[in-house]
Amino acid sequence: MKISQSATLVLACLFVFAAGPATAAKYKVSSVGVKDGGSVSGRITYDGTAPAPEILKVDEDIEACGGDRPSDAILVSEDGGIQNVVLSIEKIATGKDWDFPKGGFTYDQKNCSFSPRIMLIKAKMEGVVLNSDSVGHNFHTISKGIFNVNKKIQSGSKLVVKKSKIRKTGMVRAKCDIHSWMGGYWVVAATPYTVLSDAGGNFTISDIPPGKYTLKIWHEKLGETKQKFEITEGGITKVDATLKL
Repeated sequence: MKISQSATLVLACLFVFAAGPATAAKYKVSSVGVKDGGSVSGRITYDGTAPAPEILKVDEDIEACGGDRPSDAILVSEDGGIQNVVLSIEKIATGKDWDFPKGGFTYDQKNCSFSPRIMLIKAKMEGVVLNSDSVGHNFHTISKGIFNVNKKIQSGSKLVVKKSKIRKTGMVRAKCDIHSWMGGYWVVAATPYTVLSDAGGNFTISDIPPGKYTLKIWHEKLGETKQKFEITEGGITKVDATLKL
């Protein structure tokens, strides 16, 4: 991993982010907001030449789903930016308000794929899982006590997720038991200081109270690592990273 100070780090073991929720105290929104806060921003790029996407075999409901397709698990732009990297600040106890959708989340099954593939939500957040396809899906989630469901959702129907169902923070893996190539993740964030990198691999986390922190960088296929950084009053800290298989 490459950071602004040009040091090089070794990529940590895969999938630690998914191991379960942290034991830190519950995050609290500051009643007075964040004064003199700063931000951390940067870009996540692939180290070297990105691999060609895996071709997924479509072997069920071919008329509705279409033929074989490239995997969207590793999305790399022409100039190397990695999309859908999850970046979060660890052990931050208080700060800005949540800016996740206040009306709840929408997770769709469309063209026999999950949309979005990676979704950021928070605990006790309501939402819906849609089926916009012309065929049924068997929506199946796997987690460590966060949100586990195994339910057939007919074409044009939906699964309503009540606030009480998303029990705690952590990672939820989504799949379809009918269409084996479908996959995705719900990231149930511990704080609003959690973002996804965009199509160019860029990210920004803003309104951070001054202090020293640890940034967690996670990708479903490229693994996880952590990097310490510091925020000064009104300052901008840059952290760039390179990941690879």
